[in-house]
Amino acid sequence: MSDLFTRPQLKAGSLRRGLSPTLWNQAPLAQVNIGGLDQGFGFIDDFLSFTDTHGWVLTQATAGTVAPDVAAIGGAVLLDSNSTTNNQGVQIQQGGAVGASSFIASATSKIYFEARVKIADIGSTTCQMFACLSEVDTSILASAANSSENHIGYEAINTTAMGIHSEKATARSSTAAVHTVVDDAYVKLGFVVDGLTKITPFVNGVAKAAITTNIPIVGMTPSFVCHSSGTTDPIVHVDWVACYQEENIDN
Repeated sequence: MSDLFTRPQLKAGSLRRGLSPTLWNQAPLAQVNIGGLDQGFGFIDDFLSFTDTHGWVLTQATAGTVAPDVAAIGGAVLLDSNSTTNNQGVQIQQGGAVGASSFIASATSKIYFEARVKIADIGSTTCQMFACLSEVDTSILASAANSSENHIGYEAINTTAMGIHSEKATARSSTAAVHTVVDDAYVKLGFVVDGLTKITPFVNGVAKAAITTNIPIVGMTPSFVCHSSGTTDPIVHVDWVACYQEENIDN
């Protein structure tokens, strides 16, 4: 298992590449790494390589493409809307339509999620971006970048003001903007789902105001969306994504 997953790095607010310790130091990663799978389970992708037939399911809205970032040291994947036409772009989901959605919030569990992403070629009103846990839904990007009915994640929709929300069967709870998107600048976006009562967002390892309602209870999987809203051709870079569920598993 990668050091990226086993060794959270540096202090809150750090822009370094590794996992944010203020988020991940709460998770019993050591037990999992030595085979203690009764403590939970986890997933990480550092995108050292990428194909849409190896774990991730790609869905295009007419023109979008996904490819490895061959210039990125340590790996990254590029979601390119490949269009300046409104509502054209691409999404990827781990497992997607052919795999299981393993992460399910429950009263006895905690879910930890974090991804390091950046958006290039973004105008102030010309990009729709979504980074989240979502139910399996190949039409997330059907009419906007967050059309699934059950998800927890970050979005920037036609604005550089990024927010986070939780949606349960179309009922949504949101926070005020937690981050201002800067063109071509990486940010670490994470959250901890504590049972069925609280979601604490973390931006570059700094905790933000919690969400306490409309926490979905269906199976979810890591998901990313990049859409054009016209004029520019935005590209979302995903350096890595990590997700872990702490759960006492007896069966």
